[in-house]
Amino acid sequence: MIFVGICDDEEAYRMQIRTICKDFFDAQKQEFRFVEFSSGEEVLAYRGDKIHLLFLDIEMPGTDGLEVLTKVRRNDRFWRIVFVTSHKELRWETIDLKTLAFLEKPLDRVGVESCIKTVIRENRENIDISYKTLQGIGHVRLDRIISVQARGNYVNICFEQEEIPGYDSIKTIEGQTEGTTMIRTHKSYLANLQYVKKVNGDGLLMTNGTVVPVGRKYLASVKEAYHSFLRNVTIDRIR
Repeated sequence: MIFVGICDDEEAYRMQIRTICKDFFDAQKQEFRFVEFSSGEEVLAYRGDKIHLLFLDIEMPGTDGLEVLTKVRRNDRFWRIVFVTSHKELRWETIDLKTLAFLEKPLDRVGVESCIKTVIRENRENIDISYKTLQGIGHVRLDRIISVQARGNYVNICFEQEEIPGYDSIKTIEGQTEGTTMIRTHKSYLANLQYVKKVNGDGLLMTNGTVVPVGRKYLASVKEAYHSFLRNVTIDRIR
């Protein structure tokens, strides 16, 4: 199930996006749902189910699209955002982990469909990670994990504002995340590239302010993985 949100103060554009999306999902026999917003304020007030793909107009009366991005960066209800505008000079202001694309008005079917295909693929790759707890087996989505730290016979799984223990080895977690945005940075650490803010000489500054150590033997591969991630997941998305 893909949940699509459409925010534009002009009903005609909301209808156009809705029609293109519906035609695509129907043709692919893909389950979907829609929710529409006519203002940035309505988006910020939303308390419903997780929206996988939000088409967001930049220029709107009151709270504009860029202000919305600033306020939902750490909001799990909005997963990926496609900015829609007639002003291409605003393109670089939309770069963010949540930003999937930048589409110029008037919209074309190919651009919208490309965004849908990407979010379906990325949602499929956002795998469930399992870990042992004292009560049994816990599960968490990959895109919620900032880092994993080995602590003796267990690991600390770190999120935006909390940590939880998992009674597994770090190799067990690494085995589940091979080929994803979770990479080994140190004999005792894994880090999720989705949350790296800056690469320092001997560590990664994460978006929650923590620093994940980078061992000397891992430094070259970490830098290569990070720059590849920036090219493929952030900058290339909005070209």
